[in-house]
Amino acid sequence: MSRKMKDSGIEWIGEIPKEWEVVPFRSCVKERVEKNKGEKTRELLALSFALGVTLYKDKVFNMDRVKENYEDYQMVYQNDLVLSPNDIIKGSAFVSKYYGCISPMYYVFSVRDNSTHHLPYLSYLLRTKEAGRLFFFIARGLIGEILDNGKYVTRRKTVSRQDLLSFNVLLPSFLEQQKIADYLDKVCGEVDELVSLQEQMIEELKAYKQSVITEAVTKGLNQNVPMKDSGVDWIGEVPEGWKVSRLKYYSNFINGFAFNSDVFSLEIGCKVIRIGDISQSLDFDGCVRANIKTDTLQSYRIKNNDIIIAMSGATTGKCCIAKDVEEAYINQRVGIIRCDNYSYVYYSLQTDYFMEYINLNNAGSAQPNVSGTSIGNFPLLVPSLDEQQSIASYLDTKCAEIDALIALKQAKIEELKEYKKSVIYEYVTGKKEVV
Repeated sequence: MSRKMKDSGIEWIGEIPKEWEVVPFRSCVKERVEKNKGEKTRELLALSFALGVTLYKDKVFNMDRVKENYEDYQMVYQNDLVLSPNDIIKGSAFVSKYYGCISPMYYVFSVRDNSTHHLPYLSYLLRTKEAGRLFFFIARGLIGEILDNGKYVTRRKTVSRQDLLSFNVLLPSFLEQQKIADYLDKVCGEVDELVSLQEQMIEELKAYKQSVITEAVTKGLNQNVPMKDSGVDWIGEVPEGWKVSRLKYYSNFINGFAFNSDVFSLEIGCKVIRIGDISQSLDFDGCVRANIKTDTLQSYRIKNNDIIIAMSGATTGKCCIAKDVEEAYINQRVGIIRCDNYSYVYYSLQTDYFMEYINLNNAGSAQPNVSGTSIGNFPLLVPSLDEQQSIASYLDTKCAEIDALIALKQAKIEELKEYKKSVIYEYVTGKKEVV
């Protein structure tokens, strides 16, 4: 027997079961405003919002450590609802499993009435992509992106407390709220396990790709040739006819220009490639611009087939080959490796032994940091030019095959995530009933 429906009065929801109510979010929750002070900090667990509300570190902080770093954090109790004011647009709203503290940038809510309001159900409602779209339109650009020198350049949308509390939510009976949340916990848990399995397969494919590259660049394609000691412990034996040289003898290295962030703009000026713009290719669309004359910047301009490399931070050593280049210049802590046989050199920089070299030559204490001199001194294995080209061609084909498999896994993950979103929407809006 189908349920009787009525118009919710909310465009993104449409019809809802006749007995359901539409109420403002503030009628269901009250904000928790409680600082992490004094005795509350003793043996307190710091929380992170990265993957829901999880332990920030897998240990209990001692009193001195917490008082020093977390006194201005806000309290979170078990079963509190925690939201990120900017990430809620992407569906970030979670019920905490822990008692602890969290950064004051997050919103923390407790339930007004345990007998009528069920926070897990409300968290699912707020995490629908349809709610996210609405939040996007009511959000304001208040939070800046901080650059290395502390300047604010771009703005991200954030949802204010007032707008969030005024947001209309659906309220079935408490029993139905529980049934919906329990059912979604089960279904979403199953989907998350499938996603995790696909992600594990992707990591295995990436590891396999890394091993294929390392094997080809250090051992060659002919397994029957005589080998010799390379003289480098972490490289081991190499084919007898190969030379062990230095990257600087086969390339030119260019350090990035130290742009003043005051000249950065979102729309005006030349494009500037920063570390965050480096992935498998360069992000020319998302990069920042510099409102500055480029007459003196030509030596920092990116050319086709340049190898662009990150020189500091968590992704030190990450690099890509510049293709379909637009007019763009490299920022400080980004380097250009310019060489003739760029494909072979690029694959040499994708090996396990290159990352080993980066780790051994890390010049930073707080974060990884490598110099242009160190990159130039990287031990480059040099077969004949013909063999370099053969290795690069082989790896182009092999890596393309592996990348295609990875893309299939990633597409499956997106399909599963979309399914999860659709299931959540159908049940928290009453389009489907838990029986």
